Amino acid sequence: MKKLTILLFSLFIVSCTYTPVTVKDLLPVGSNLRLIQSIEIPPNRSFVYIAFGKIAPLKSFNTVDIYEPYCEFYLRKSADQARRVEPDTFKVTRIVEWEGYTRGPSHVKVASADSIHTRADVNIRMGAGMYDDGGPSLIMYATILSLHSDKQPEVKEMVCGHWDEQGKVEPLTLEQFKVALGNMFVIEAATNPPK
Repeated sequence: MKKLTILLFSLFIVSCTYTPVTVKDLLPVGSNLRLIQSIEIPPNRSFVYIAFGKIAPLKSFNTVDIYEPYCEFYLRKSADQARRVEPDTFKVTRIVEWEGYTRGPSHVKVASADSIHTRADVNIRMGAGMYDDGGPSLIMYATILSLHSDKQPEVKEMVCGHWDEQGKVEPLTLEQFKVALGNMFVIEAATNPPK
């Protein structure tokens, strides 16, 4: 009983001394992401990868290092022709942190700000190039930012995160988020977030 009391007291002390560091902690709803350069969305796609401030090439597999912070910038739907997202200010209307478990590297779940689900079409891009080789299960911890612009309502969200083994992965810090976006976006945190 004494050990249990000490353990509970220790957990209480740790929880009271938490210092906010994650995107969700430090970037409140109502903040802005200001896009500095245009983004080309290829035909038959609704997203691009952003890593270290650059658009990663799109192929039939994920072309970013999934162990490093990266983002996927989404439009609401794909189209037959290429589209361009012009420099603009996007308001953050919702932030969700999502931890996705997988049996192995080839079984990947994907989250959307509206729902969390498994989809075959995104399994390819989120976990491609990785095979279920019996190694440790991987987890993606994603931060999903719903975005809005009156000028470009086709922009939906940005999903940012990284993968690692269970027990090692944590939500992105604001600093990691800035590294992923580089100079493509300027982050303008709301000083008086809506209640």
